[in-house]
Amino acid sequence: MSDSLVSTLGLLLCLAPALVHGVEVIRPLWARWVVNWVLPFFTPGVPKPKHFLTHDTQLAMLDGALGAAPDARRRAGEDYIFLMLFEQRQGALAFLAIAAGVAYGLALPLADRHSLHFILAIMSALFMLVNANHAGIRFLGTHPRVSHNGRNVGRIFAPFWALSTVLNLLAFQAATM
Repeated sequence: MSDSLVSTLGLLLCLAPALVHGVEVIRPLWARWVVNWVLPFFTPGVPKPKHFLTHDTQLAMLDGALGAAPDARRRAGEDYIFLMLFEQRQGALAFLAIAAGVAYGLALPLADRHSLHFILAIMSALFMLVNANHAGIRFLGTHPRVSHNGRNVGRIFAPFWALSTVLNLLAFQAATM
């Protein structure tokens, strides 16, 4: 495989988060599309509309979480829910920024892609560790609510991000030679 192909594949794999989560910039509750249409395949299964989350269900779930906060901590609960959705939007923005960098990088010669591959190798390695953690390997903290499908996502995407890490490291090395 040529260095240029390794570089291109390394860049293209890093488009995945923007393709899946980019719309959450507009509305963070649109993450339900991933829950409804993507995660059922990790059961394995197919999406079933009778199990779909709706906008109203999501709001009721958030209101229920806020309702569980003691009155003295209600403002902190409101801020926590705001922060979760705010960070989800910022994460989607970061994924879109990465996608823009990938698009720009694809137009560059290999020798000029080194800094992009450096950043993407680090991102991919960290994504690999988080997904491995969700799959059950205790490292890099814990997630207190990993679902069945979440564990399966980790099992599938830890190797995906490992491949992305290797490709981006190889491309970084080739670009700096």
